[in-house]
Amino acid sequence: MAFTQVQKLQLNHQVDRILHVPGNFQGGNLEMTMVFDYDAETDLFKEKAGQIITALKAHSPVFRNVRFHAVKWKGDFSITNHTIPMTFVQTGRFFEEDGMDIPLNAGIAEEKKGINNIKNLEVLLENLKLFHARSKLILVLTQGQYQISDKEVAKKALNPFLKQKMLLLGPDYMKTGMEIFMELI
Repeated sequence: MAFTQVQKLQLNHQVDRILHVPGNFQGGNLEMTMVFDYDAETDLFKEKAGQIITALKAHSPVFRNVRFHAVKWKGDFSITNHTIPMTFVQTGRFFEEDGMDIPLNAGIAEEKKGINNIKNLEVLLENLKLFHARSKLILVLTQGQYQISDKEVAKKALNPFLKQKMLLLGPDYMKTGMEIFMELI
């Protein structure tokens, strides 16, 4: 699944909008977080994540020296945070033999067995607000297999800044944190 020129332009436009929000500090080293939804297919991670990082580095020199955080979103009680070089994700090395206790698309396999494994987005949002408040850009790679069971908790987690820094990327859609916030109102 190749990243088209139109998708690159849309991504660059959205990232520029996020980085130039008033109050989102531009100086110094940039911190960035990329969340990987482990219910998504493996190809979404390995190919698209690398292509996204390549597109961001080509678009702006800001992304050449970034403190990069990778978050594995396996479930409501299994969210792990890693600080790694961006090239590990770009080359796919992050997804290979890194001590993962479940395979990349284990959620899909469990769902096929009849186990309901829909994750709550507000749990991820609370984790991001708690541990990734300094990140200027938060990208969430998902296929949209999540739910929002408590709208008030989700709104509280998105306010005051997370809604302005987050971008959900799926196979065929791009949704900002502000769009999610507006859906909750």
